[in-house]
Amino acid sequence: MMKNNNQNYDSFEAAFEELKQIVQNLEDIDDVSIDEMLKSYEMGMSAYSFCMEKLEDTQKKIKIIDSNFE
Repeated sequence: MMKNNNQNYDSFEAAFEELKQIVQNLEDIDDVSIDEMLKSYEMGMSAYSFCMEKLEDTQKKIKIIDSNFE
């Protein structure tokens, strides 16, 4: 199992932009080594994990706010 090493992103948007850039780079490169692909995958999963954590936290906060107005 891969450890979670979110690269201290400043925001959801920063992590999401990095994730989009990684995907774009992998799509544009015809000749990529397995090591480069693995490194990109690891970086992408880190950005993805950060984004998912932010989305989950936001969803929890919205539920709390909503429950205060019911």
